[in-house]
Amino acid sequence: MIQMKSVLLLIFALISATIANAQTAGTVTFKVTTITAGGQYAPSNIVAIWVTNSAGTFQKSLKVMAAVRKQYLYQWKTATPAQNVVGAITGSTITSHQTHTVSWNCQNSSGTLVPDGDYKIWVEFTEKDGQGPYTSYTFNKGIIGDTLSFSNSANFSNIEISYIPNSSGIEDPAQEASIFRFAGNEAIGFGIPSQKAENAMLQIFDLSGKFVYESVDYFDDGAKRYFLWNHASQNNGVFIYRIESGAEQYCGKFYL
Repeated sequence: MIQMKSVLLLIFALISATIANAQTAGTVTFKVTTITAGGQYAPSNIVAIWVTNSAGTFQKSLKVMAAVRKQYLYQWKTATPAQNVVGAITGSTITSHQTHTVSWNCQNSSGTLVPDGDYKIWVEFTEKDGQGPYTSYTFNKGIIGDTLSFSNSANFSNIEISYIPNSSGIEDPAQEASIFRFAGNEAIGFGIPSQKAENAMLQIFDLSGKFVYESVDYFDDGAKRYFLWNHASQNNGVFIYRIESGAEQYCGKFYL
């Protein structure tokens, strides 16, 4: 029992380090259509789209269409008092409302890949010399891709966020096995190099730490040795795997 507790502590220490330090490269695409608020210059408008983290800290401007009237984009100016437009699409006042499609490479304005976690995409426009409509939409950046659609509002419609992580984009200090899936089959493979698989054992846990599966039986295709887990009886969610092979440890998380 003491040994098993030690194993679980090791697993969750590794996973905690992974979660805390993970910086998944990827691409976010944001789409929104603006709708007039009946301002004095309508339908002409100025607009800003930018990204903050969950705490509201500015990360990067994605699009700023304004010239001499930038001072009326109050929310954007609060987020970035320096009016940072590094890497953003820029231009002058727009003469009509339209659909804006922008992308974000998950880097801040300094070109540094940002940590995984929740982020907000903000959009603000105004058709007058004053505050106009603004809102934000939250998504999670991590190892799992997603496409989110949001409800229309009075001034914003057709809102969508698509996040696609790079398959090789996780900067992670933990040693990981290769994970592969079989089309039309409810099995997942966990592969490690053949020369490191002697006396190997696979264990799988859910995020609460509950033991789910264990196996010492592996397959060998000549290039790698791999374990198979049939997950047909499991609900979707995030799971943790651990493979021990002598002095080698492989640990990571995956999603069903």
